[in-house]
Amino acid sequence: MSGVSTATIVAVSLGVSAAGAGASFMGSQQQAAGMRAAGSAAASTAAFNAGMRQRSGRVFEQQAAFRERAGDKEALRFRNQFQKLQARAGTAYRKGGVSVTSGTPLEVLLANANEAEEEVQLIGLQARTESGQLRERAVGQRLAGQLALIEGRTQQQAFNIRARSAEIAGYADLASTAGSLGMQSQLIK
Repeated sequence: MSGVSTATIVAVSLGVSAAGAGASFMGSQQQAAGMRAAGSAAASTAAFNAGMRQRSGRVFEQQAAFRERAGDKEALRFRNQFQKLQARAGTAYRKGGVSVTSGTPLEVLLANANEAEEEVQLIGLQARTESGQLRERAVGQRLAGQLALIEGRTQQQAFNIRARSAEIAGYADLASTAGSLGMQSQLIK
């Protein structure tokens, strides 16, 4: 042999083991820190996504309100156009020498008025239906935003649990190595 004593070899072995245990412990602590950072990033991403969903919900609400107003204007425009048409029809009957207060001309004008009112009601119904659909989309967006927050918190909790597990494993490995080193150092004496 080269003259290195057994005690020196054991001491070097203990030093290398201690350094390895320290490096392993630091690695587990870094892993835990990385897990916490990933959890924080998941929560931040979820909060951002929830904010975007809330914004989308507000946009759909605005579109719904606009659609209702537009439907009201469409109905008003139709009524105005119909009144002009009805007035022209009455004028045409009177120019032809026909009374518009009785008989067929009155029935025609009443039938036209009934059809016009049905059309106005249909315009309103369509506007309210489309508005309702937009409001439902707004609700869906807000719910999706709330779900994103819940998912983000759940992911953050999972990462935090993994981080604690990594820390505990690091402490356990360190304690185990320290115990082994203690036993080996007793053998040297």
